[in-house]
Amino acid sequence: MHEKPQKDVVQRLLEGESLANEDLTNVDLANQSLVGADFSAANLSGANLKDADLTDANLNDANLTGADLSGAILLRTYLVGANLTEATLENANLFGAFLSGSLLSGTNFRGADLRRATLGCPQCVPIAPFGNLTTFENANLEEAIFGEIKLDGIVLLGANFKGAYLYEVDLSEAIYRESDLEGAITKQGRN
Repeated sequence: MHEKPQKDVVQRLLEGESLANEDLTNVDLANQSLVGADFSAANLSGANLKDADLTDANLNDANLTGADLSGAILLRTYLVGANLTEATLENANLFGAFLSGSLLSGTNFRGADLRRATLGCPQCVPIAPFGNLTTFENANLEEAIFGEIKLDGIVLLGANFKGAYLYEVDLSEAIYRESDLEGAITKQGRN
């Protein structure tokens, strides 16, 4: 597989260049400041973005399959329609991130901060946006918005849903304790 050198990618970003639609398969951008970067529709599958700062970045429609974003800072980051299949976002900071319509199959959000994040697909009926083994264990989902989704095989144990808004969310196939949803606001969903 073709791999772009880290130095080239970082230099292009420093020059204000957009990396939209680029093939950045397996790129190593760990610990880099990528604030405001445009990776929309880029192929970042297998990328190492561990502990990277992606604050205000555009990752809409990006392919992040198998990417490592553990410990990354994704404040207000746009991930609308992104493919996060088998991606690791363990202990990542996704405060205020937008993940509507994203594919979260086998995605690891253990210990992640998803306060005020938006997940789901409020304007459409997604086809299985969540898959087996996706986990939000011990994640902070305070005031997060989940809209019109079915959480099949999702692990929510120990997650904090205080003030989270669950609109038309079907939890019948999710793994959780009633206490995990304490403080959540639900509307027309099944739990």
